[in-house]
Amino acid sequence: MSMSAATTDPIWRAPRLPFSLTLALLLVLSVFLLSCETLGKVGEFLDSISDGAACTENFECLGGRCLTARAGYPGGYCTTLQCDKQGCSGFSSECFRTKIDNVEVAACYEMCRFDGSCRREAEGYACVVLEDVQVCLPPNATNATPQGAVGSGCTNDLQCGQGGTCLTNLFGGYCTRLGCDGSASCPTKSTCVTLNPDAAAADQVDGCLATCAADGDCRHGYACQTYQGSKVCVEADRVETKNPDGVDDGKTCVANVNCKGNTCIREAEGADGQMSFPGGYCTTRNCKDDTDCNGSSICISRERSTTCMASCAADSDCRTGYKCRAGIEGNKFCDSKVEYIAPDTTGANLFDIKCGASKALTFTVPAGAIGFYIAPFTSNSRPIKPTTMRLPNGSTLNIETEYKFHAINPLILESLAPILFPASNDARFSNGFGPGQYTLNVQSDSSSICYYMIPKMSAGTKLDVNIYLVGVPNLTAATAAANTNMKQVVQVMQSIYTSMNVQVRVANYVDPSKATIDNYSMLRDFGDIFGLVATSEAQGSTVDESLAVNVFLINDFAISEAPGLLGVSAGLPGMAGVHGNSGSGLVFSTASLGRDNATLGQTMAHEIGHFLGLRHTTEHQGAEHDPITDTPQCIYPNLGYLCSDAKNFMFPFSLGNDQRLTTPGQSFVVKRSPLVK
Repeated sequence: MSMSAATTDPIWRAPRLPFSLTLALLLVLSVFLLSCETLGKVGEFLDSISDGAACTENFECLGGRCLTARAGYPGGYCTTLQCDKQGCSGFSSECFRTKIDNVEVAACYEMCRFDGSCRREAEGYACVVLEDVQVCLPPNATNATPQGAVGSGCTNDLQCGQGGTCLTNLFGGYCTRLGCDGSASCPTKSTCVTLNPDAAAADQVDGCLATCAADGDCRHGYACQTYQGSKVCVEADRVETKNPDGVDDGKTCVANVNCKGNTCIREAEGADGQMSFPGGYCTTRNCKDDTDCNGSSICISRERSTTCMASCAADSDCRTGYKCRAGIEGNKFCDSKVEYIAPDTTGANLFDIKCGASKALTFTVPAGAIGFYIAPFTSNSRPIKPTTMRLPNGSTLNIETEYKFHAINPLILESLAPILFPASNDARFSNGFGPGQYTLNVQSDSSSICYYMIPKMSAGTKLDVNIYLVGVPNLTAATAAANTNMKQVVQVMQSIYTSMNVQVRVANYVDPSKATIDNYSMLRDFGDIFGLVATSEAQGSTVDESLAVNVFLINDFAISEAPGLLGVSAGLPGMAGVHGNSGSGLVFSTASLGRDNATLGQTMAHEIGHFLGLRHTTEHQGAEHDPITDTPQCIYPNLGYLCSDAKNFMFPFSLGNDQRLTTPGQSFVVKRSPLVK
C-alpha cells in the first residue's frame, strides 16, 4: 500500500542514545521517585507519546519522529522509523514498509481498538486494513479498505460495524451483513447470496459478500470467483506467501514485516517477568494445513484459530528459550516455555489427594455411581500422560486410542491430566464406568505422582460459577451483580445451559489482589493464562463450595498468534474442585462488554462447555469430531454455515451470536461433570 509523503523535517537524533532509549532510562529512574498515586499516570503518559499520538515536533514522540499536519496528518502523528530492525514503540502499533519524503522506509502505525475504532476519530482518523492489520490513519493517507466494509478482515462482530457479523471461519475473518433480502439491502460493492444453499429452506442463511471483477479486487488470501451468478471475493484455493522477502516461521523477528507469514509473535515480558518468546517468533496465521506454512513448520490449532509453528522432534531442535511440545493433533512444534503450577498437596484437603511413586493408580468407585472424574498430576510440574485403565470387569481401556477424544490434557496442561468417565453418550461408554476397582496407568518421568478421584452418583442439574474481575473497567465485586451488561452476559450463558436442564448460578463475584490485576488484566501470551487461573481460591470450606467453575474476566487479550481471542479454557476438562493451579479456571476478554454482550455470553458458555468436558462438534480442518452421537458433523468447518453443526454452541468458529443450540448428548456429558451438582 502506498502512503502519502510525510513531512520533510529531519529525523531527530539523540546525541548519544536513541531518544526512545534515553526516555526509557529516565522513566525507569523516575519510578523510584514517584508515589503510588503517580505511578498510575505513567501509562497515560506513554500513550500520549507512543505511535499514533498527536505531536508537533519529533522530540514529543517515543519513536523519535512526528509526521506533521502539513504532510496530511491532522494534529501530527508519532511514528517509529527503522521498525523492521528495532520494532515499534509499544504493543499498540505495527511496522509497515512505506514511503516518507518519497523514500522507502519502515514506519509504525497505531493499531485500531478491539472494536475497529480509533482513539483520534474526532480528528478525522479512521480504521483501515493494511496487509490484514487494522491501523488508524487519516482518510487521505491510503486507499486501503475501510475496516467494517463487507469483505474486510475481522476478529469479532464489532469490527464489522452496526449490524455486521464477522465470519471467523474464513481466512483472516470476513465482515458480512447477515439476513440480507436481495442485493439492494447490501452495502455498495457487495451482493446478497445464500451462504448455505443446500440446507433446508428454514435453515438457510443469506449474507452479503464483496463483489469483484478480478482477483486484484480482493484482499490477500481471496480470489474473485463466480458464486450463485455473481462474481464475489471468496477464499483462494491456495494462499500465497504474504512477504516473500521475510524469514520462515519460527525464526527471530521484531515486527510483522520480518516474516514471510507477516506475523511476528513479539518478544514480550510475561507476567512472571520472563521473556515469553525470546527474540520474537515468526508465524503464519489462519493456516488451513501444513502447506500454508513457511519453512519446516506445521499448522496447529489454537482456540478458535490456527497458526504455523516450527516443527521439531526434541527440545534440541528448537531455539534457546523454547521447548518441543506436542499439539492437539499429535504433531510436535517449538513453543515458548510454560511453567505449570500444581495443586498444593500439603495439609488436609477435601478431595483426598494421594501422592506416591507408583504409576499405577488404583482407586475404588462406590456402589451406585454412574461415572467418575480422576485428576492425575505431578507435584513437580513434570509431564504426565494416562495410557491405559483396567476396569472392574478385568478388561483394559486404551486411553490413547479408544478414548483419545478425552486424552488431550497432557497436550494442554502437560503436568495435569484430568479426565472424565464417561465423556460420551455412545453406548460403548455411557454405562461403562460404574462401581468397582479401577487401575489407571500413567506415563511420567516424575517420582511424585498424585491424583484425586470424584465419583459421580447421579446426573447433576446445578452449576456454580465464581467470577473474578481482573481489571474490568468500572466493575467490582460489589457492583457486578447489578450491572446491566454483566446481567445480560450471564443470562445468555445461563439460557444455553438451561436448554440442557442445567441451572447456572453466579455463586461469587471476586475482587483479586492488586498484584493479580497489574500482572494479568492484559494478557499477551498463552502461558500467562495458566498463571492467572492459578491465582484462584476456594470460596468456602466445603466440598459443595469448592465444586465451582472459576471464570476470570480480564480487560483484553493481546496475543499475536490469536488476534481477537475472546476466551480460553485451561483444560478439557479443567481441574475440578481443587483450586490454585494451572488448570483451575477459564479466562475471557471483556473488550466487547456493553457492546456485544450476546457474543460474550455465548463465548462464556462455549468455554465452560470445554471445562466441563465437551469437545468442539468438529475440530479445525475437520480432522476429528466430538464423540457425542447426536451432534452433527462437518467435513470441513471452515465452510461455516454450510455445516449442519454451525449453530451449535460448541462449533469451533464464531458466526454471529446465534450459536446457542445444544443436544441431549451434550447434556448427558455436562451432567456427569463433578462440577454440575
